[in-house]
Amino acid sequence: MTSSPIKDVLKTLYQHADVVEQTRRDGIIVPAQDAPQASVGALRQANALRPAGEDGYRLHPKLRDFLNDHLQLFPAYQTLAEIGSRISQAHQLWNDVDDLYRAKDYSAVENIVETIESTVFDIGDSVERNLLYLHTLLSTRYGNVRTLEAKKSQNRFYQREANILAQDMSRMAGVFDRIESEATARGMPELAKFVRMNLQAHLQTWQHAMAEMQAQLSREIFRIREVEDSHKHLARLDLLMRQQPSWLGFELAPSAPIPNFLLAARLPDFVPQIEPQDTDHQFVEAMVKEVAALPPQPVEPQPKEIKRFKRVVDERPVKKKSDAAIALDRLAGAAKRATDKFSLAEWRETDDLAKTLQPHIWLGFAVLALREQKYRVEVVSSPARPGERFRHRFHDAMVHPASAAGPTKA
Repeated sequence: MTSSPIKDVLKTLYQHADVVEQTRRDGIIVPAQDAPQASVGALRQANALRPAGEDGYRLHPKLRDFLNDHLQLFPAYQTLAEIGSRISQAHQLWNDVDDLYRAKDYSAVENIVETIESTVFDIGDSVERNLLYLHTLLSTRYGNVRTLEAKKSQNRFYQREANILAQDMSRMAGVFDRIESEATARGMPELAKFVRMNLQAHLQTWQHAMAEMQAQLSREIFRIREVEDSHKHLARLDLLMRQQPSWLGFELAPSAPIPNFLLAARLPDFVPQIEPQDTDHQFVEAMVKEVAALPPQPVEPQPKEIKRFKRVVDERPVKKKSDAAIALDRLAGAAKRATDKFSLAEWRETDDLAKTLQPHIWLGFAVLALREQKYRVEVVSSPARPGERFRHRFHDAMVHPASAAGPTKA
């Protein structure tokens, strides 16, 4: 499979996905403290992390926006996707079509048409994302801010963002109307149809939704101003009552008749709520009444006699060790008792069961078994073959005693 820069970047993101997720959650990470140095270095090389301060790193803003869109996370004060530059790009590219037609460079015209189509897709995706983002913010209202001042600032911020987006959409309508009409006149019906289906067909719906959101933002700002005025009046009244403790307040006539039950001399008795762990006599009496009112306990029929069966399980047969396993046990015992290193090939000649295995098979199994038991085993390499520079084979191995056990060398 051939490699490419895109495949390498995606592979790096996949291999260090835990660091990417932690950076998106925490905002800034510090190498060797929040994440391994190797992971941070690989993501820095792939341009997925950007420096933040002296020692920290933050996630690439485009990658963070993609992850937030995928998870539908909309933090406060997140800028809407900008479409003005893409509209200017499409307008400039379409102006270049005249020069290319006069130069009869039709291949360049095809490339420009492909770029315009890609720009149309990007504009449509950005507008859909902005509308979804604004709709979510308006539906949550105070869901992503904590104070009234933050809500006011947020509403003003997104009212300004919404106005910019509405102006860009009006400009987009004029630019792509011109592109659609001139493409039809120049004999490019496919481009004109593409613009109509993917942009102009949705433009009226987008503008209508944008107008509704702008109106709702204006109503929200006006309502918050009224709440702020009410808070100011309430604070002034509280200050007045603190400064004049003997003041009896305003004499205001009620706007509606007072209900009769509020004017009654004696309110109806309240039924006390008995706690389950209460030891009062009321609780005891109530429980006695409830128990007396319970239906009689049903008598369970005598259970039928169940036939008992005794399960007989055969004993597991003891697996007999093979000759090779017994020889390896003997070898481990010899290594444990040894006071100096010895040769595996020479030891094989002293054991009748080890001789049943071929020398190269015995040598391989013995080296693996002793290293598994933490013995130090050094293989004795054979000389290189004629014409080769490196030694690839070994014909013997030296086993060190148990007191010298440690990391093995191949």
